[in-house]
Amino acid sequence: MKLAVPRLLLAFTTAAIFGGALHAADFPPYDGTKEREAFWSFYNKKVLAGLQGQEKELPELIAKEADAAKKTELEAQLTATRERLKKPEYFTFAKPEDVPADLKWENGMDEPEIGDSHAKKGGTMRQYVLSFPPTLRVLGENSNSSFRGYQYDDVEMSLINLHPETGRVIPAIAKEWAVAPDNRTVYFRIDPDATFSDGTPIEADDFFNQFYMQLSEYPKNPFGNQWYGENYANITRYDARTLSISLTEPKPLAAYYVNTSPMSRRFFSEFGPDFEQRYQWRCRPTSGPYVIKEEDIHFGRDIALTRVKNWWARDKKFSRYRYNVDHIVYRVVRLQEKVMELFRQGELDVEELMMGIPEYWYEKLEIPEVHKGYIHKAKFYNVWPGSHAGLWLNCAVAPLNNKEVRLGLSYATNYQKVIDFDLRGDFQRLNCFSKGFPLIGDPAITARPFDVQLAREHFAKAGYTKLGNDGVLVNDKGERLSVTILHRKVEIIQKVMQRLKEEAIKAGVEYKLEGLESTSYFQKATQKKHQIASVAFSVTPPIPDHYQAWHSKDAFMEDGKTPKPNTNNLCSFADPRMDKFCEDERHATTIEEIRKASWGADQIIYDEAAWIPAYEQNYYRCAYWRWVKWPEKTFNLAISELAMSSHIHWIDEDVKRETEAAMRAGKTFPETDQVFDHNLKAGGTK
Repeated sequence: MKLAVPRLLLAFTTAAIFGGALHAADFPPYDGTKEREAFWSFYNKKVLAGLQGQEKELPELIAKEADAAKKTELEAQLTATRERLKKPEYFTFAKPEDVPADLKWENGMDEPEIGDSHAKKGGTMRQYVLSFPPTLRVLGENSNSSFRGYQYDDVEMSLINLHPETGRVIPAIAKEWAVAPDNRTVYFRIDPDATFSDGTPIEADDFFNQFYMQLSEYPKNPFGNQWYGENYANITRYDARTLSISLTEPKPLAAYYVNTSPMSRRFFSEFGPDFEQRYQWRCRPTSGPYVIKEEDIHFGRDIALTRVKNWWARDKKFSRYRYNVDHIVYRVVRLQEKVMELFRQGELDVEELMMGIPEYWYEKLEIPEVHKGYIHKAKFYNVWPGSHAGLWLNCAVAPLNNKEVRLGLSYATNYQKVIDFDLRGDFQRLNCFSKGFPLIGDPAITARPFDVQLAREHFAKAGYTKLGNDGVLVNDKGERLSVTILHRKVEIIQKVMQRLKEEAIKAGVEYKLEGLESTSYFQKATQKKHQIASVAFSVTPPIPDHYQAWHSKDAFMEDGKTPKPNTNNLCSFADPRMDKFCEDERHATTIEEIRKASWGADQIIYDEAAWIPAYEQNYYRCAYWRWVKWPEKTFNLAISELAMSSHIHWIDEDVKRETEAAMRAGKTFPETDQVFDHNLKAGGTK
């Protein structure tokens, strides 16, 4: 399951200042093997005690509950608890003959291949990152940085995958799988060829180790603790290559929900109290096509991925035409202007992050390298929900704890003018939190328009009735209607924020702007020390997840007043109605139940005005040197977040030499500016 962190330029990213690298030899010897093995019994007892406690407590709550709907809900919880008590073990070690004999095994081999058979292997892809990654770990503090996607989410192998054209399940580490009739348990047979990059076989025990590390208290890992603790009921080992994973409740996409990646139990044998420091810069063996080697790391300058020699899945149907580049070098380039300069010089092969900014696409690409055909342009319409981009209002602080103020700000925030002028009409207004998920459709919610009169009506209800000499409304206490927006200190974001500030004053509200570098911005937002935060969380199909951002358990500390740090509930939002929808969404057993819960949650967000939606786009753009190749007719996969994330491109060294020779000789090629739309049948272009 991807832990989504956006890599779009307008999005929420994290960075940290790194210190000197510590190597394994810098730490005293430690062997956590016995502790890990003891964990299975410890955690089983913990789960059993929790279930027994619920069985004892729930009847008492049911007896006291007067509300019929709540009583029914508690009774359902009691039934589910008693059902789980029939098989309470979280970690189970069984025998091969214990696998049900009547399972229907699938292998997904009827799905179409991915990529292009003309793809060439080899070459070096030169890209960039805005800051050096704070760690190589994919678990623990600072691990969910923007670089995580490049080194883990996009390339690591999990048990299964969803086909990026059809959306159906295809094999990855698991060669076969079978979903039990109850839609709770999925059985997997690991591909006998599957190995880590260090040559050791991938086995069921490595998935047990993933569960152990996610559930452990050693890393700072609240999301993993919660996800693995609340969504999974059991993992069973039948033999080295056979396992099953069970959900706490049935799911319509059970194979997707139990999907996870292995963590090498051999490499992480030293997992313990100092895990985050011990493994901060250690290069882990991977199950995927790329690995980071120690010689790939040049602190503060660049970091690279190297294609695994003799990768176990290199000839498999769904990967043989992907992951074509031998090396991917990510150079640290902190300034946008420097990025474009390096790109024009041919020091970077592709630019996609900034191509969503109109100024760059329309003006800064009006350059000889494009006109002479050395650099190509492409616009690709994808099937991917937009990010949760917008203003997150901290409902725990004044004056944002007043609903009327929040409603007034919704009408005083002129995102449409940002879209029309600053973004030149290339984006569209985002209407709701779960927009763009094909399986459930979009709720009938429209974002509030910019309306000075309606804004002032709501501000007046909040007591802001007098207009000061500076155009800012004040209340009877003389308090000005002034709030601060925390945002990343990036050129396009600063321009957007300035536009919102200029428009908001027309409605009598002052937007103060606080632009910080990524590290400080990230820390302040997650510590809930903001009034308003401009954030764009990335989104992962196939269904929305309101729980992370809106459930009350992540809003406040135990005192019920202090905002809870290090969670995604940036609005400090707590509402029992929302909790019910969040839980229903996670516990849904049908698509219709997911739709009902998601749309209900969206309606509360709209009604309470805790989040002001910004903008979205249903395409992405990229510019690339002509030696970078994609499949000719389709360009990319329909379900893709960014041009490079699917890894179906390749480097043509012959074309690179041809281009460099042409540039020296003054020879030109046709200017290329293509638009690809997967909805069109004739070749996908228009």
